[in-house]
Amino acid sequence: MPSFVSGGSRPALPHILCYHKIERRLELGVTRVSPRRFARQMERFARDGWRCLTLDELIASARGERAVGERELAITFDDAYRGLREHAFPVLEALGFTATCFVITGFAGKLNRWDVAYGGRRFAHLAWRDIRKWQGRGICFASHTASHRRLTWLDEGEVRHELATSRADMLGATGVDPRAVSYPFGASGGRERALAAAEGYETGFALAGRWSGDPMAITRLPVYPWALPRPGVGVLAPIERLGAVGANRCAVGTSIWKAWREGRATTPAIGVEALAGD
Repeated sequence: MPSFVSGGSRPALPHILCYHKIERRLELGVTRVSPRRFARQMERFARDGWRCLTLDELIASARGERAVGERELAITFDDAYRGLREHAFPVLEALGFTATCFVITGFAGKLNRWDVAYGGRRFAHLAWRDIRKWQGRGICFASHTASHRRLTWLDEGEVRHELATSRADMLGATGVDPRAVSYPFGASGGRERALAAAEGYETGFALAGRWSGDPMAITRLPVYPWALPRPGVGVLAPIERLGAVGANRCAVGTSIWKAWREGRATTPAIGVEALAGD
């Protein structure tokens, strides 16, 4: 059963998952999933007859241009960490699955210094050569902005810069114009979605929440260490989703840290919309 199904005239979405790090190394944060657990999750979906969608198919589904099957799955990765090339992409390839990976273009091939290093550990991002290699083997890559700043806290010029720079970086490094953007921290509002569309993105991706039917704000289920064997599927799935929403809202701490490092005099008021987007 697709996980985010909207009623009325809105199209249905397939079951969409969002991973971050697939790493053996432990960390104090919650975005790491072990390679063994990830492989078991993917193998379970494959064994149960799920079909993995390409980005093109996912966009068509969100636009209502194709019907969504009962066991259709879309795998996405935010941040494009280097561990994916050893622990995620080969697993997907062996199963005949694909994925969409969202790249922070200003940090390709670099350590994740944009993030809080809980426990002092840093993780490297995929280099452009890795991205080109796996692009040629069926993985789709798209934008996660230039530097992973919370767009809802930026002025319009800064938002445009994040979106336009990332798109130009992707086109220059891969030869492919990215069709989609994933909003950092899943945070977006009407302004950010309109600006993304104006910069040429055909669709945008948020995180946990109820889908409004807007192709510029496609919702996904973040997968954290406590995920079910088939994340988001089964009688415990509603509880899992509540936990994912809570964990995503806690990510506001990273945004505050980044704003402080950038020397911003003030931080916007933090409410539900500021935490998770509207």
